[in-house]
Amino acid sequence: MGEFEELAAAYEGLEESFADRRALESYRASMLARSTPQADFLVDRLAEGARVLEVGTGNGRLLVELGRRGAVAEGLGIDLARSRIAFAQEWADELGLTTLGFETGDVFEREHGTESYSAVICITGAFAYFEPVDPGSGLRLARLLHDALEPGGLLVLELYPHPRERALLVATGGEARTWRELDPDDPWRFYLSNLRLEGDVLAHEKTFVHRTTGEVDSGRRERLQLYTPESITALLEEAGFRDLELFEGWTQSRYAGGDELVVTALK
Repeated sequence: MGEFEELAAAYEGLEESFADRRALESYRASMLARSTPQADFLVDRLAEGARVLEVGTGNGRLLVELGRRGAVAEGLGIDLARSRIAFAQEWADELGLTTLGFETGDVFEREHGTESYSAVICITGAFAYFEPVDPGSGLRLARLLHDALEPGGLLVLELYPHPRERALLVATGGEARTWRELDPDDPWRFYLSNLRLEGDVLAHEKTFVHRTTGEVDSGRRERLQLYTPESITALLEEAGFRDLELFEGWTQSRYAGGDELVVTALK
């Protein structure tokens, strides 16, 4: 994985600390609930018999929810974190979602073939991780996804412009520390962030505190490209996409500067 190893390490092992089966099932239920607005948005846009690729699938929650709804004929999720892929595959297998598959790996190193998918999805800001790790890789990824789509195929990106964090960091001279308490179903209770603004890149160092053991998990790092509507539009158009639409999160409203920027485009 080369230069992406640190990014993989930022997410490795996040779903390996459940106290018991009940805690696991509670977490799974919370993940499906979190995926509801995303799945609602997508089912109206996916073609019948959709073949879907998800890049940065994480724990697989979105593909699992789409599979539960019968919205995909075939689904493939790719992620760098081995533990998350194992979690996703076990989850899908237990639910009998045999048309879903999950693979650990670098999307650039896998042969996808041309015109292989009717939709490609990249949520939770995962598309924005590429450019800071390897300059030029954002456009390279967009072109790869364009080639992988069939004619008329759908691209969906969820990006986090972080307007509040950007404003905070501008006001504090480029660095700040924040914390929040996570949902009760999450095995980790507290989430602490050390944030730095480096031009249009948000550098983020994470620390987690476990809900039951008090274990402190620190040293997870990531860097996120802060795409604007203008910059992501220019990049996708350069990659060959057309008919771009920008939404305020997973709604039907046009993007107006909020925390979630959802982009759809066609090949």
